[in-house]
Amino acid sequence: MMGRTIPSYRIAIDMEIAKWKPFKDALRKPEKDIFENMLLRSKLYASAGGMAVRPIVLEAMVMTILLDHHIRLLELAAEIERIKSPDTQEEPKGMEKWLERNYSLEPPHVDTSEPTTLD
Repeated sequence: MMGRTIPSYRIAIDMEIAKWKPFKDALRKPEKDIFENMLLRSKLYASAGGMAVRPIVLEAMVMTILLDHHIRLLELAAEIERIKSPDTQEEPKGMEKWLERNYSLEPPHVDTSEPTTLD
């Protein structure tokens, strides 16, 4: 019988998720749902994970989960900035604002011109 010797990445994700069932079962109900949702989010980037060609499936899964979390953090940071300064609608929206400024490489700006007090 001839056929595939290794499963597709999408099937490998399902197999890896099944391996984590004992861990999930040890969690409390709210954490179980969150954990399952986190693992399933790796399927959103299955095409990229499959192209990573990693011998350990969990490596690609973790990277896709980290990517998803990073995207969400950037979106939330951009939304916070939008709420803090609603007058500046001309600036790039969403992640583009954060990626354009490359915040990951710049230290946060600290205004040292006037000391602050806790009065």
